[in-house]
Order: sequence, then C-alpha cells, then structure tokens
Amino acid sequence: MPTIRKNRGVAGILFIGLLPIMVIFMAFSMQMSQQMLAHARVLEAAEVASLALIASPKESEDDNVKYARQLVDRYVVDNINDVDVEVYTRKCEYKDGCVQASGEVAPFSDFVVSAKAEHKSWIAYEEAELKPEFEVAGKSVTRKYLPQPVDVYFIGDFSGSMTGHWKGGKTKLDVVKQTIERVVEDIADFNTEEKSRVALLGYNPLHVKQSGTVYLNAYGYRRSWPKKIAYDYARGTSAQTVAKMFDPPSVYSRVQEYVRGMSRLDVENLVVNNDRFVDYYKFYDIPLTEDYTHFKARLASAWLGAEGGTSSWNGIIAAAQEANRATNINPEQVFIVLSDGADNDTNYLQRLVNQGLCTKLRSTISAKRNRFQSKTGSAGKTKVTMGVIGVDYRVKESDGFGDCFGRKNIYHAKDGDDVYKYILNLINEETGRLKD
Repeated sequence: MPTIRKNRGVAGILFIGLLPIMVIFMAFSMQMSQQMLAHARVLEAAEVASLALIASPKESEDDNVKYARQLVDRYVVDNINDVDVEVYTRKCEYKDGCVQASGEVAPFSDFVVSAKAEHKSWIAYEEAELKPEFEVAGKSVTRKYLPQPVDVYFIGDFSGSMTGHWKGGKTKLDVVKQTIERVVEDIADFNTEEKSRVALLGYNPLHVKQSGTVYLNAYGYRRSWPKKIAYDYARGTSAQTVAKMFDPPSVYSRVQEYVRGMSRLDVENLVVNNDRFVDYYKFYDIPLTEDYTHFKARLASAWLGAEGGTSSWNGIIAAAQEANRATNINPEQVFIVLSDGADNDTNYLQRLVNQGLCTKLRSTISAKRNRFQSKTGSAGKTKVTMGVIGVDYRVKESDGFGDCFGRKNIYHAKDGDDVYKYILNLINEETGRLKD
C-alpha cells in the first residue's frame, strides 16, 4: 500500500509538472486546426472562383477580380479584413512555341486565382508563438483547352428523299443547309490563331463538281448551264475502290459543251441531255475554304437541290480526296456525314470498310503535317474525327457506319436543333480541368 501511495504521489507530481506543456500543446493543436481549416476554405474558394471564371469570363480583369472576390467571400466568412484576391490569365499557343514546349496536345488558357485572408486566432499566447492573428493563402489554376482551328468536311446527302418535309414545314435539305450555315457562323466567331475552313461534299448516287458555266448560242438556242461533272468513285471491286480511293475518279457524266460544227440534231440532243443532267444532279461540292461569306452564298443557292438515290461512299471518298489535296491544313480534321436514309446498296459501304476505307482515310490524313506541327512531328499531330448524323433517320451500325465511325459518333437527329448540337459535338472538344 505505501508503494501504491508513493507511485500515486509521483504521478501527481508528474501530471502537475506536465500540465502546462499539455495546455500549450492543446492550444497549439487548436490553432493549427483553425489554420488548416481556414487554409482549406481559402483554397476551395480559389478553385471555385477559377472554375467559374473559366466557364464564364468577364469583360475585363477588374470585373474578373470583382466576380472572384464575390465567390471567395461566400466561402471565407470569418476573416477580419477584406480578402486579397488576384486574378490573371496566361495563354499557351502554337505561335510562340509554348504548346510544343509544354507537351500539351492543343493551345490552352490558364485562369489563376489566388486569395489571401487574415483571421483572428481562437487562442493567443505570444510566449508560445501563438499569434493573435494569422494569415492563410491559396491559389488555384484551372486549364481550358482553346478551340483549335479546324477543317470541317460536311458530307451531305442530296438524294431525293431529302426534299421530304420535316418539322416546321421545311424540307430536310433546307434544315440541313440552314444548320450548316449556323455552324459556319459559329466557326467564324472562333477565337483561334488561324482561321478554320469548311467544305461541302455532296452525293446522291454519284459525286458532283461544278466550275464555271457552259453557254450555247446556236440554231436559235440561247442557253446556259452550270458546268458540272458527275464522278463515280467505285471501281471494279471493293478492294480496288479502297486501293485507288485517292486516285482521280472516273467521269460518269457531264454537262456537254457546244462544239463548232454541231448539227441541229446534235444541239437538240445537247440541250435535252444537259437539262436532264442538271435536273438530276442538282448539287455540287464547295471546296475547302475560309471565305465563309462565299461558302454561305453557295450553300443558300436555290440551285443546290436534291434528287435521286443514295451512295454515301462517294461523298466520303470525295471528302477524303479534298482533305488529301489540301495544304497548310489545320490540326483538327472533322468529317461529318449528314444523311436521311440508307444507301441503295446497303452492303457496299460495309464491304469498303472491311477493305480498310476508313482506316486508310484516318491514317492518310492524320499523317499529313498540319500548319502548327513541329519539324520533328513530336507535337500537335493532326487529329481526324469522323461522325454521322441521321437526319430523322436512325443510322444502322451494320450498314458500315458502326465500324467506320464508331458507335459514339453515330447520332440520330429528331429536329434541326439536334443536327446543330451534334455537329458542334463533333467539332468542339473544349474542356476545362484543374491543373495537376
């Protein structure tokens, strides 16, 4: 018993001796907890502000700071003075070599928000370095990839079924043309280093190019027709079609020109054939261009109509050749098929895909050096995106589109707004994320 009482006495003495240290340690822990909590709140506030600003930047840096402070103040509520908030933006672009040096795949913009706040300590004890006030700071960097200049190839269905009426009393063709015009206006507003470009490659059973006008003034006829040529990209077999997909196509038919010395009968036949030709092949391609005004004018032309059957591969191969001919291409190459029905030969596209049509298109175009690519080819590699939008039509994957475009890039548009939305889905890949 005496030993137990002795040990209790020693323990009591030790407890009394350690009590001040324990109190100081408890006070220190409470202040550290307070500071850690305050720092977490400031850091969270900075992250929220940077995300909000990158999603909806204001007109000036002063407005950005004001907006960021409003957001920060909602999170930091126990500060003793105004929170010190700083906001700035830094861009990384191809033209200054930043993208190549950073190793990123595209130009980007960083929104940097830093916040600093002062707080009154729960417990203060100067002798133990427990200050009556303390300061915490946090910074957040949110990165958003900037829209890159893009080359868009609209592969349009100009078969007769596109003249059918859709929602709102407009034909499907009119809706598609107006939607493409709307998208081109959006592209014109893209704030990119270089201008984006657009092209229209159409198809019914064939593909048609137009250049200039054919005139006739003979035997009492005074006529003119657009100078059109209809091309067929199909060869003897599907394997030959793919093997020669970048070779000049076969001329199927064309608008005939008057030749001096023609007989009256020849001229009469020329008039009949040319009228029949332009009535059946009412469309034409619009080559890749950054002249949006000219593109929209040709797109809106009353001479751009639809007739006949459907052979989508002619439009796809025509677009592939257009992209292959292009020089100084943009880093994003986007091919978009807009169709309201299956091909007349529902198996031919699948046979072409099995022979490597889409694989060859992707590999050939992605291997082309784009206008930003470094000499070593190590940064800014050309990217190819392909998609198909069914215009009031559910595209069947088994028709070849599934293996060519992939399931995630097959869309079913129920109205014009869907067409617009899905086109932008394929063109835009703007993302914002916190920088690691």
